[in-house]
Amino acid sequence: MQPTEPLATRDKERTRKAILEAAVQLMSEQGAGVSLADIAAQAGVSKGALTHHYRSRGALEEAILIDSAERFWTDVHEHVDLSENRSGKLLRGYIRALTSGSAVTREVFSPTSILVVIGNNQDMHHLMVQDAERWRAAFAADGLDPALSLVLRHAAEGLAAGIDTPYLTTTELNQARATLLHLAEPAQADHREGERFSPGPQREGSESP
Repeated sequence: MQPTEPLATRDKERTRKAILEAAVQLMSEQGAGVSLADIAAQAGVSKGALTHHYRSRGALEEAILIDSAERFWTDVHEHVDLSENRSGKLLRGYIRALTSGSAVTREVFSPTSILVVIGNNQDMHHLMVQDAERWRAAFAADGLDPALSLVLRHAAEGLAAGIDTPYLTTTELNQARATLLHLAEPAQADHREGERFSPGPQREGSESP
């Protein structure tokens, strides 16, 4: 028989989750200046309970960024097809995740995302650097050309930001996703790499070196 988690621990985690969810919602709607009292009320706890778990606004904002980064990391990896025994597996999972319209993706890449609201705070900069380096290392091990991977990732992020706007229809999203997934296949990457280094057409009468 597996040991059960103590009730107090479960309640503590539920409270912390409720506070984080309330903070993300209100900061996205009202900006980073929303009061801790309003966040506590939205979470259904007292302000004292909030400050018991997060002793300052800075501690709460740091927890929000860490939680968002972890949930996005998990969401991307859930979109990775483990049956794909070829390079680019993570990149294709990234493209699928960002074009899926999932709640996590919307939270991270919407124009009012929590990254926009508090991510530019210099006190949070070290967390952004750590997260960026983790993704760089993961994509470096993915087996595709780093420049190509970077371009396709940013293209997918642009699509994610356009979801639910007049500038991106469902048909356009599906077509763009299919194109990005096609470009993220290793055979396509190898073909473009060969084109990059192949000699250009020879002029009539010229000699090869």
